[in-house]
Amino acid sequence: MEIEKKYKLKKLVSAIDIKNLVEKELQINDIGVKTRTRELSQARFIYFKLAKNLCRYKSLAAIGRAVNRDHATVINGLKKYNVEAKIDRYMDDVYESLQDTIEEKFALNKVKHKITIEDIITKIEQIEIKLNKLENEKNN
Repeated sequence: MEIEKKYKLKKLVSAIDIKNLVEKELQINDIGVKTRTRELSQARFIYFKLAKNLCRYKSLAAIGRAVNRDHATVINGLKKYNVEAKIDRYMDDVYESLQDTIEEKFALNKVKHKITIEDIITKIEQIEIKLNKLENEKNN
């Protein structure tokens, strides 16, 4: 049985970083404009989902502020993403592509470390040996 570690981020991904990547990927100048075209709305939905999942310690209000929206719009956009992604697979494709890009850009390395149960048992045995030595030294 193997246990896999998740990627460790070099630095926290900011909402602005994600906004810029979405704009670049979809070739949109600014997803924060007040228009409600399908193209811009879907871009914002993708941004909302990425930001919510990848921006650690960011509130919905902070995520919304990056695109001139409030927290309620972010919540609504997350719900609409789930509905529209079922109909339009392109949204999911863009989301997954951007998520991979972000993980590559901000991850220490792309290789996942695999730890076997045997490795864990060996480490525990080594620690037990050290503890026993310390206990014996303390008693002597």
